[in-house]
Amino acid sequence: MAGERDLLFRDFTTAQRQAFLSLGVAQVHPVQSVLLEETTTGSEMLFIDEGAVSVWVKNAKINELGPNSVVGVSALIEPHPRTARLVAETEVQTRRFGRSRVLQHLEQVSPALFHRFFVNAFEIHMNLIHQCEERIVALSRQLGGD
Repeated sequence: MAGERDLLFRDFTTAQRQAFLSLGVAQVHPVQSVLLEETTTGSEMLFIDEGAVSVWVKNAKINELGPNSVVGVSALIEPHPRTARLVAETEVQTRRFGRSRVLQHLEQVSPALFHRFFVNAFEIHMNLIHQCEERIVALSRQLGGD
């Protein structure tokens, strides 16, 4: 299966992909630092370039993510309160993409690329929902539910 970043850039040329990547602000996060906080309104997307992060909802660790992961893509579609907290398990290198900068860039490039980016972003979001549903079913089975 293709990585999320590959899916996000489906149908982008190499030059278009590099131009988009140049919009990201590189950051380094030490172990146990919080990259995104649950319930705060998000309007940024993160690329995990190196390291591992854990995803927490309330006090439950629900997932771990590593390089090539994309976090917060739905915040580019529509800013909304974050549903989870993201914590660095190792030193983590990310690139942070702000919504307004991404929208401005894509609008300037071409309407077709703008459309393709958001179709790809929506697919990543739907994949996440599907993974969550599968996890709920598996946990229900482990707990003796139907």
